[in-house]
Amino acid sequence: MKNIFILLLLVSLSAPITAQIKETHIPISNTLVGIWKQTGITNPNTGKLTEVQTGNYKVMNPDGTYYTFITWGTGNPTNDTTIAQYGNYEITSENLIAEEIVGHTMDPRLNGKNSTIKFELVDSNTLLMSWSPNDIDWIDEKWTRLPLSL
Repeated sequence: MKNIFILLLLVSLSAPITAQIKETHIPISNTLVGIWKQTGITNPNTGKLTEVQTGNYKVMNPDGTYYTFITWGTGNPTNDTTIAQYGNYEITSENLIAEEIVGHTMDPRLNGKNSTIKFELVDSNTLLMSWSPNDIDWIDEKWTRLPLSL
């Protein structure tokens, strides 16, 4: 009887932990946490958001870390996929993210820099982001959540 009581106690205590773990799984998230594919960027000629297929991806983890990677294609197997940058992020207000860029392989001058990003989660699968390389001009980007295919 004592063993059954201990078993029931352990099962009841593990239920809240299991629920917390499930909420942190990236594929089922409806928040900024997720795996995003860039599907739009500001056209420098028109200044308007243009649909693109860049091969750029951004992973925003529940622990406040992020990284971006680029898939270059299969033409050159030695340059197939590259981690472009990684760092930490914090949502500082309803529509602002503070990024701390730990490493940026495409532009090492950004290593250790901080960046402010404006964002709007249009729906659970569409994220609009804006960032500024010079605090004057803003570049708009559209990101689409990668679907969970079962």
